[in-house]
Amino acid sequence: MQALRALAAHAPVVLGLLSLGLSALAGEVVQDERAALEASYRFLVSARSSGGVLRAGPAGPLKNTSLPLSYLDDAGYWSEYVCALPGNACAVTDVYNAADYSLSPPPTAAGALQIERVDVHNGSNIYDAATWQIAVMLGAIANHDAYALVSGENRLLSQGYTGKSELRATTRGAVFVYNGQNIAEPRSAFAYRMVSTSWLNADPLLGSAQAALVTAKALPAGNADYKPGMVSWSDWKPVTGETAWALLLGPLQAAFLHYQRDGHQDHVPHAELAVQNALAVLPTIAAMQSAIGAVYYAPAGTLANQGSTMVDPHEVSVENNLSLYASLRILQQTLQAQLAHEPALSAADRASLQGALASVDTLVNGGRNARGLQTRGLLSFFRTSAWLNGEFVQGGRADVPAAPSAWLPTLEPRAIDVNTWGIAALGAQRLDEWFGFGAAYSNWQSVKHWGAYGVANTLWGVGYSDQDGNGIAADGSYRQGVLSAEWTAGAITAVRNMIHHYQALPPAAPDYAPAQQMLQSLRQDESAMLEGMQTLRADRHAGAAFAGTSTPLPYLYASRRYFIPFGWYANPLPSTCATAWALMVADRYDPFGYGGEPN
Repeated sequence: MQALRALAAHAPVVLGLLSLGLSALAGEVVQDERAALEASYRFLVSARSSGGVLRAGPAGPLKNTSLPLSYLDDAGYWSEYVCALPGNACAVTDVYNAADYSLSPPPTAAGALQIERVDVHNGSNIYDAATWQIAVMLGAIANHDAYALVSGENRLLSQGYTGKSELRATTRGAVFVYNGQNIAEPRSAFAYRMVSTSWLNADPLLGSAQAALVTAKALPAGNADYKPGMVSWSDWKPVTGETAWALLLGPLQAAFLHYQRDGHQDHVPHAELAVQNALAVLPTIAAMQSAIGAVYYAPAGTLANQGSTMVDPHEVSVENNLSLYASLRILQQTLQAQLAHEPALSAADRASLQGALASVDTLVNGGRNARGLQTRGLLSFFRTSAWLNGEFVQGGRADVPAAPSAWLPTLEPRAIDVNTWGIAALGAQRLDEWFGFGAAYSNWQSVKHWGAYGVANTLWGVGYSDQDGNGIAADGSYRQGVLSAEWTAGAITAVRNMIHHYQALPPAAPDYAPAQQMLQSLRQDESAMLEGMQTLRADRHAGAAFAGTSTPLPYLYASRRYFIPFGWYANPLPSTCATAWALMVADRYDPFGYGGEPN
């Protein structure tokens, strides 16, 4: 494997365009593009030892299962690049705590950096794994074991506990309380956003030339598992958005691709584990809904992204709610297809499905939930609270007791994904119906003004927020702060949704002429971002030629190391979700719409 520090050291160069999907490869794209797509797919289905992103499952029922990691990193990336950046240091002494059997770094900058690299090296974000499931299934024609592979993630999360590592956030006293409700059954609890299958995990510096940077003290006698360079897993954060992707959206889309697209069936079977996992967590999601319709970000007792503070239990992430909305719509259509096409369903199963559909309807459209609480529903929240001055706010707090208003929005930083995903999840047609013709298009123009990345007057893509150093300067040129492959793919998906909407207007429509102008601009943006996104393909970012060999070819998460204002670091590392999104874009598969169709 090429030293990953080289990927961080080289500036991106525009070299090509990925515009056609895996389903359209034969005879329709040049050989180099076909080989590159196949190599990117190979990254998702190859073991880490072979340059891919898969690790072996834990002992027990998942022993022979392969599961995805979020990144591919090495010791050189951290020691020679990250640790050499101004203000960073990798030397750390971990301490054993006999009270909870943990081996952890002190709460210092070096300790935080160790936790980050341990998470990156050993962890799987369940959202990343959900995008992986969809992308792997898109290549199922060439990979006949695709569904067996992606189903391992469903089995992992359904267990709730594996080895010595918990996967689901059940209530423990005041910790993980779901809007006043205790959840004792693991399958009904939210999943932790980042999971490891081990309690002790290796610092990537362990076994390298830089291993001496990591020491430990007070280690327990007679236990060989505890040694310098091994660190206890520390990311225990159940989050609504990640849970929606991991237990609904990703698995249900993957099941659709397996049973309906590839299997030519008219529904996903009710007994399918992807469906059962979604149904098990649905009542808990409903319990987390506020009176104004928003679903809270995390249960009470959840640690924030940074530091030791707790998340406000009234905190709302609008992007999380948009992910959830798309997930619920996909679940709704999945269950409706079962009721229509699965005659062998028992009376009890039919009653259960009807109850689940009623719960989805309340979550989306409002009403009284199973606990007897009234809610306005997600659609009302998006229309009357989350939208402000022509775009979506990133979040806020809902129904805080004694607050002057039921909704207290957070206005800064502005988030790119909440707007691009908002267009894709709700659909440009709905936004225009709510806020006037062209509202979705104007929303995108606003995002470009403060969040787009490009060179001179050429758009390349987007970053993360309005604080990235991106946007359009006074002379009309683009700034270069940080470029995200994943979030650019989300922007492409939003642009395609708008194209789908505005091109449907008939010539006799009163807004036909302005729609044609919008379409010209949107198609230019789509083409430019498809090309700009390729600068984060590993070979092009490092300036190396791709020889078309069997070597996996991932996409990098970001163009440079950067602290995203929402609480985590972007790293220019080979990324599961970035590569998965690249393949979804290549196949024109919209993950927010049932069966990949735009909303």
